[in-house]
Amino acid sequence: MAMTFVEIVMLLHGFLATIALMAATLLIGVLLFSKELNAQDVSRLKWISLVTAFLVFLLNFTGGYGYVYYRVSSPNSARSIILATAPWAHEVFFEAMEYISLIGPVVATAVAYVVWHYGADITKEPAVRRALLMMLAGGILWGLALISAGVIPTRIASVR
Repeated sequence: MAMTFVEIVMLLHGFLATIALMAATLLIGVLLFSKELNAQDVSRLKWISLVTAFLVFLLNFTGGYGYVYYRVSSPNSARSIILATAPWAHEVFFEAMEYISLIGPVVATAVAYVVWHYGADITKEPAVRRALLMMLAGGILWGLALISAGVIPTRIASVR
């Protein structure tokens, strides 16, 4: 059975979420276990933070694209099926996701900015390091919450 373009985009959406969470976790690992950062480490951190921010923006775009098809008002649409079988899944999860997802690009951009701005001084400035760790941990928890909010209704009716 051939997949539609929307199904491919939504698979890409899930893949991007996984990669973005892994990249953020990698950044946390480097920040927690690095005593000093050499020029190569700083360069890697900068690029990983930039790629992570790009992935989060792309994640929002692919999710927004799929959401257009979710909102179709036909009786066979995912939204109609979810509203008919489990309205709580739509009202709690999908409605919240519309707005909560907009926080991700802001946090990812802030992380990338701090990493690019401070560079090697991240390890020398405990306050900057803590702030980055908190932003990254918050971003990962945010991402996991959104993944959960998307998985529950999708298990009821996938976006096609």
